[in-house]
Amino acid sequence: MKEILKPFTKKEWLFRILFVGVLFVVVAAPFKSILSLVPGMTEVRPANMIPVVFGIMWGPAGAWGIAIANAITDIISGSGFHIWFPGFLINFFYAYLPYKMWYSMDFGRGYVEKPRLRSVNDILRFIFIVFIDSLITTVLLSMLFEYLGFQTYGSSGLLLFFNNFDFAVVLGIPVLLLWTSRRKAVFWVPDGSEKREGSFIPTVCDILIFGIAVFGMIYYLLSRFAGTQIPVRIEFVLLVICLIIQGLYILKPFSHYQSMTFKVNIRTMSIRAKVVLGFLLITIFCVLLVGVTSYFGQANVLERKELWEYIYAVVGISLNVLFVVSIIFLNFIEKNITIPVEVLAEEVDEFAGRDHLEDVKSGGDFNRERQKIHTGDEIEGLSESFGHMMDDITSYVDNLVSVTAEKERIGAELSLATRIQADMLPNVFPAFPERPEFDIFATMTPAKEVGGDFYDFFLVDDDHICMVMADVSGKGVPAALFMMASKIMLANNAMLGKSPAQILADTNMAICANNREEMFVTVWLGILEISTGKLTAANAGHEYPAIRYSDGSFELYKDKHGFVIGGMEGVKYKEYELTLTPGSKIFVYTDGVAEATNAENELFGTERMIEALNKDAAAHPETVLENVRNAVDGFVKEAEQFDDLTMLCMEYISSTQVKENKADDE
Repeated sequence: MKEILKPFTKKEWLFRILFVGVLFVVVAAPFKSILSLVPGMTEVRPANMIPVVFGIMWGPAGAWGIAIANAITDIISGSGFHIWFPGFLINFFYAYLPYKMWYSMDFGRGYVEKPRLRSVNDILRFIFIVFIDSLITTVLLSMLFEYLGFQTYGSSGLLLFFNNFDFAVVLGIPVLLLWTSRRKAVFWVPDGSEKREGSFIPTVCDILIFGIAVFGMIYYLLSRFAGTQIPVRIEFVLLVICLIIQGLYILKPFSHYQSMTFKVNIRTMSIRAKVVLGFLLITIFCVLLVGVTSYFGQANVLERKELWEYIYAVVGISLNVLFVVSIIFLNFIEKNITIPVEVLAEEVDEFAGRDHLEDVKSGGDFNRERQKIHTGDEIEGLSESFGHMMDDITSYVDNLVSVTAEKERIGAELSLATRIQADMLPNVFPAFPERPEFDIFATMTPAKEVGGDFYDFFLVDDDHICMVMADVSGKGVPAALFMMASKIMLANNAMLGKSPAQILADTNMAICANNREEMFVTVWLGILEISTGKLTAANAGHEYPAIRYSDGSFELYKDKHGFVIGGMEGVKYKEYELTLTPGSKIFVYTDGVAEATNAENELFGTERMIEALNKDAAAHPETVLENVRNAVDGFVKEAEQFDDLTMLCMEYISSTQVKENKADDE
């Protein structure tokens, strides 16, 4: 994951310098009166943790804050230039050196990770850096103190080292762990000109800086146990050389880009970091307990300096022993618990974040090899369970893609079926432009892709037009197939010149002969004699038609219903006659109109239908149907359409009326 890195602004620089300086003084002030071995110098300094932590995080800003704060406190305490200025340089190096070492040494990783102590390796790396930093700082301070005549080299070297190392490790690790676990933790990431290739090859500066540590350690042992001393002038020269070498090391360019990839965990604190923090707090508590016990046990036995040297020695040894034990145990916990859990969490997160449908469609690496977890306990079982779950999801998604493709294919076929069904019904209007004696208009809106409702109208001969309105039981493809068969049978029987009742009876017989699915259809069928206006009709269980005579309004005509077609063999149907006068209209429909339902499960009903018909009863048949449809839509609103909605309206004009209209036009 790449992060956008930007340098600190001037305000941010000043704020961090001030923050680190004030924090350093506040933490160091209460310990000023404890074990002052040299003028203005205290050796019980928990504040020694601050240069390492904030030096690593904020680099130059943290180092300047520490150095300036230390110089100010030295000046206030009355120290001269020969004390506060070398102290300023040494404290700057003490804070900046960990930052330099952290970002310069990748130990073969090939990348540089921010100082978030989330593993045993990170802690060991931090301890190594603190060890080198504390050792070099001890060498420089010992040389400075001997040159200034405060003490002989090595007399308090162990005390100085433990003071720097112990507090930096014991307090630095928890503080750095907690501080950098915040989501908005800010780091000063160095900028360089070369990319590290993942190998740690020491440079001349690296060798020299480590040489200072080795030299100081050897010289300390010689001066402490062999009594060997170097003349003051030579020590001054060595001190200056050491400062120059440190300066060269610090000024050496970094070897990676500022825009380099960093490992980033979006969580505030990982489970591994929590375990590390817990064990470190236990270790700190044990070390403090050992220190307090040592103090009260030897307070009346040893002198002040010897007492603190004894306490530092005991605490240092205890700290190292406990750290070794803790690190060994943490390493065991990492390998067997935290790392397997993190690996499992990363795989689950990665699996959950993938576009599985796209992976399958593109033929990508969908079934990649997962990392094996072999812990022999519940974590391994959990990993196997997740593995099975991922395999099941993979199979499910694969099947889903196949089903989706099949659904798309079926959808395309249904779309084609919809067009075919629409083409099977008369859909060109005006339907009979050459016959001005009547006007007819019809619509059909299926609830699904295809429907079971249908209408039909056709000329049986020059003086008779047949009109059909039907509703098949069920919906969808089965109803559509049954509808098409019924439509063809009704039309064939009508074209033979049969009466409406006989058409319904013969169609019923033909359907019942092979109706294993026991489907049925309700039908209203009427034949209009165009020359006279006589309408002969029969009803097989269908809705009542609505009739409007000239200069009147629409009303339901409650005709006699016969049994539905396809329900039972041998059914006889009755027909009735109506005489339409010029200007009369007949409106037939399916139950999808009256039974249209709104969100409150309220039916549209025939009363609202009649009201919509009479909104403009004298209008053209197309306008009449539009009025009804608008009324239904306004009533239903956003509710789902559950049934097919089919309507037909025919207006009788008559040949006599046509002739009169032509005469009036002439």
